[in-house]
Order: sequence, then C-alpha cells, then structure tokens
Amino acid sequence: MGPYHLLHEQLDIRLEERTGSVVLEVCGACDVSCHEQLRERLLDAEAREPEEIVVDLTELSFIDSNGLRVLIGAWNRSRQASHRFGVALAESGQVRRVFEATGLQHVLPLAAPQAA
Repeated sequence: MGPYHLLHEQLDIRLEERTGSVVLEVCGACDVSCHEQLRERLLDAEAREPEEIVVDLTELSFIDSNGLRVLIGAWNRSRQASHRFGVALAESGQVRRVFEATGLQHVLPLAAPQAA
C-alpha cells in the first residue's frame, strides 16, 4: 500500500445551524477527489448568512492542497461578507501537521472544537 492509501477514505460533512452560526463538522479525508464537496457545503453555509462559520476539522484524518485552497477561499469570502470564520484543529495528526508546515494556523482564524 502506497502513501496515498488514505485517499480512499470517504469525506463526511455534517452541517449544523446554531444560534447565529453554522458549524461544519468534517470527518474522513479531504483530497482531490472530494474537495469540491467541501466547497459546496461551505457555499451552502455561506448562503444562510450566519454571523459565524466554524469548520471543525478535529475528526479529519487527511487534507491536501486542494482542501486547503477551499478553506482559504471560504475565509476570503467571509472577510468580504463580514461574517466570522474559524477552523478547529485536533491537537495532533496529519491535518495539524499540514497547517503547521504551511503556516496556515497563523493565517486562518482558529476556533475551539465544536462537537456537540
């Protein structure tokens, strides 16, 4: 099994509306085959015009540059739409390492994990 065996893990995104905010709980793996699914769910969340969108990645096991690009795009749109945007990360794991290697934890606003 090569280094890309995680790419077959399914992406699951749960969207929950809370008072003034929308939370997307993202589980599984976000790669080139499914980053568009994340983008569509973020656009759906944005269309609800919340005060805040939180993307909880604490249960995400893998993210590639396509997924990062989707998150950066959502953050840029949030700044234009004047709503808050935050990303929740697990304490360790591949996703945390990617954020640290790219410096995105210093760019994208971090939020507390949102699991209900």
